[in-house]
Amino acid sequence: MSFSSPGPSSNVAAAVEVRNLNKRYRNGIWANRDISLTVRRGELLAILGPNGAGKTTLVRQITTELVPTSGEVRVFGIDAVTRPNEAKARMGVIPQETNFYWGLSVRHHLRILGKLRGLPPRTAASRAAELIADLGLDEHKDKPGEQLSGGLRRRLLVGIAVLADPPLLVLDEPSVGLDPESRRDLWDLLRDYRRRGATILLTTHSMEEAEALSDRIGIIHEGALLALDTVASLRAAHGFDYKITFLEEGRTQLLYGASAAQLLQQVQARGISEYAVSRTTLEDVYLGLTGGKGGLNDRPAPDA
Repeated sequence: MSFSSPGPSSNVAAAVEVRNLNKRYRNGIWANRDISLTVRRGELLAILGPNGAGKTTLVRQITTELVPTSGEVRVFGIDAVTRPNEAKARMGVIPQETNFYWGLSVRHHLRILGKLRGLPPRTAASRAAELIADLGLDEHKDKPGEQLSGGLRRRLLVGIAVLADPPLLVLDEPSVGLDPESRRDLWDLLRDYRRRGATILLTTHSMEEAEALSDRIGIIHEGALLALDTVASLRAAHGFDYKITFLEEGRTQLLYGASAAQLLQQVQARGISEYAVSRTTLEDVYLGLTGGKGGLNDRPAPDA
């Protein structure tokens, strides 16, 4: 399976363009403030931030579920605000939470939803069979949704999203609630779809997930996009390649430096004999950008 061409706007270089996007809710809360970003064709871009940072609000404006207070969203050159149906037709969306038709089997979910997305009955049936094999769901194809594990439900959601071979997949916290094995399986599936030509935009509060999957990472905090680049470039912008952790006067201390040797000299000069030296990580970049506020974790919670 390969992913379809985006259609008439195929000469547009970017899959998604967001310009000066703002979203203010009726209660006065600003969920997004002046966000601008570009999702390149064929890349996997992760938006990283803690629960409540505004990731879901951003995604719901891109998928046309929310209308921006101000700003612009274009999907393959199509204005998603004024032409939402055309924009959404080029996306496969996996929301953070969804309801299945619990009594329907995996096979019937895919066949029926394929028809609802405009596939002829025979095409819907063959597409369902293809996806069941592709997603490793063959032994579960006749199980109703209510009997599926969290990992299998996520696979089914991916299948529903890619039924019509959309050129853009938008995933909001795709691995929330999954056990480690199911999460790795999902990651492998997303990598495979990207290799086949899909453009993927996902949100996550997991640094491990963002670093494992992404070509580029956007860091969002309190509704604002603080940085957007590759992990290597984000680390370089942090200014230091190494860090050393040690205990001094009963408190854990952390120092950054350009080289491991430089850091060793500093701690040895302070009479410290026990320490750990390592390369800086995405977490160090995040903490530097946010001043250590709004920590990330692996506990699912409602996002803003």
